Amino acid sequence: MKLKFKLKTKLHSIYKQIEIKEHKLSYLFLEITRKCNLNCLHCGSDCKADSKFPELTTESWFKIIDYFEKTYSKSVAFIITGGEPLLHPDVFKIGKYISDKKMRWGMVTNGIKLNSSTLHKLIESGIYSITLSLDGLENSHNWLRNSKIAYKKVLIALNEIGKSNIYFKDVVTCVNPKNINELDKLAELLIRNKIENWRLFRIFPSGRAKNNDKLNLSFKQTQEMLDFIAKNKKAYFKKGLNLNLSCEGWISMEKDIQVRDNPFFCRAGINIASILSDGTITGCTNNSEAFHVGNIIKDNFANLWENNFDIFRDRDWLKNTECINCKYFNQCKGSSIHLWENFEDEKPKFCYAVDLEKLKS
Repeated sequence: MKLKFKLKTKLHSIYKQIEIKEHKLSYLFLEITRKCNLNCLHCGSDCKADSKFPELTTESWFKIIDYFEKTYSKSVAFIITGGEPLLHPDVFKIGKYISDKKMRWGMVTNGIKLNSSTLHKLIESGIYSITLSLDGLENSHNWLRNSKIAYKKVLIALNEIGKSNIYFKDVVTCVNPKNINELDKLAELLIRNKIENWRLFRIFPSGRAKNNDKLNLSFKQTQEMLDFIAKNKKAYFKKGLNLNLSCEGWISMEKDIQVRDNPFFCRAGINIASILSDGTITGCTNNSEAFHVGNIIKDNFANLWENNFDIFRDRDWLKNTECINCKYFNQCKGSSIHLWENFEDEKPKFCYAVDLEKLKS
């Protein structure tokens, strides 16, 4: 490793240690519903329109918001998610309740219900940021979203978001074998619609995607995705589009600084916590049940945050996995938590470092 990358790696490691020690809560994800109006091939939560999964009441969400305002500070930002949050009958009330307290909130949506009227209501409710899922051009997007109308609807949403004065506009794309050759055209589409931020994900084998090989990138395609970001990041930025690899996995610092604004750091359980629709407390909404630490209905969150999140912070359990023998272990520390099903797993569901090493061999 070149000296400058060794230095950057060392400084980033020190920074992570400080962040872990302080573990200041910055973002809280609120999964207000598991209901969804799509049946996506890659859904990690198996969300459905007729989901019977238990859900907290709107009044409960109000009390949760009150608790975090009083226990922490107004600097905590809320991200409303699902399922599809726009299916919740009181999503605008919940958003307004947050903004009335002078706190920030955002939303993650598939765009099916996002039109001019809906967006107007979100803006009236004080929305600060919005993340829209766009997974390819028409055939690719509709295929992954398992819908004939998904692409038509998401274009409407894209246009409306682009015209809006929402502070942070974000699009995420799940890269797979069907859309990897469409990334340049997707970038042009986002630039035309004045979208400012674009994150690329690699689908990880969980939920419905667990046994669907058609969704997984090959080693070569993984490298192609990283090369696409590295090659185009600066050029797209000049056109108003900030392109990044998502936070889903560790790669070497030499490559990382080419594809991300900030080097990889899984902040689940460190700066980020989530409350699922039934009150379950965890780090990231994508975490498996093994990483659930309590329930907001019966547990004191502040006590859990200080005493029950060590599985996210010290990661001693990794000593019993294949990761302990990896030359990158001290930098990677098991990559993203959502890539692990449980503590007994020998290795994560995928690993950029392993994939890229195999490509070289």
